[in-house]
Amino acid sequence: MRLDHFHHRVRAGDGGRGPARLGDPERLLPGAGLRHPAQRKTKIRAADPQLAEFEKHIHAPAASLRRTQWCEMVWAQMNATLRALAANSMRRRSAVRLLVLVAVLPLGTSLRSVAARPVPLAIKGYDPVAYFAVGKPMRGLPEIEYEWIGYRYRFSRSEHRELFKADPKHYAPQFENYCAMALAKGALVEADPENWLINEGRLYIFGKPAPAGPALFQKDLAGNIAKANQNRSLIPKH
Repeated sequence: MRLDHFHHRVRAGDGGRGPARLGDPERLLPGAGLRHPAQRKTKIRAADPQLAEFEKHIHAPAASLRRTQWCEMVWAQMNATLRALAANSMRRRSAVRLLVLVAVLPLGTSLRSVAARPVPLAIKGYDPVAYFAVGKPMRGLPEIEYEWIGYRYRFSRSEHRELFKADPKHYAPQFENYCAMALAKGALVEADPENWLINEGRLYIFGKPAPAGPALFQKDLAGNIAKANQNRSLIPKH
């Protein structure tokens, strides 16, 4: 109920009997001794503390302050609330960014480590073309390199590098850096490029010299080649 309606429903001189009842027409008739609400405020506040508190919050600003001052107070409160909401939103966004950063940081570190990891050297830096062109193992030079399927191949001369570029599958060892004989037995052993064999235009390298290695491999070339190919999955990916 609005406060001014409450005032108008109180009849003057009622001896503090309280608010008029809807069924009492005498106390609600116009001109029946009703006073202006402003004249009854003091008595109402004293009789009802809760109503006085309500009136203080609702009507006191308008009575004690000019309208412009009241508007300024309301605007200041709204502005403070908006700033608090904005700060809270910024904190939430900052928290989300931090979580994303924490989640992505290991990935970024992993990517950098992968990028920084050097490409492995093929057959310990020996020139794969030299086995065919010269007929013996020769070490390649660091300044003459070519990268292919995850390995860095070195060459003793620029012409060998150009030959390798034209047909790398022909010149590269058949089982990368690993012993063909060991792979045929189901084992993975790093080869020594000094132990080698060319068969039908394919290069094989071995971990041990004769009578193991090339000599043992040649005893059953077709069978050992087939077994080694069956075990190719043992070669690690890089």
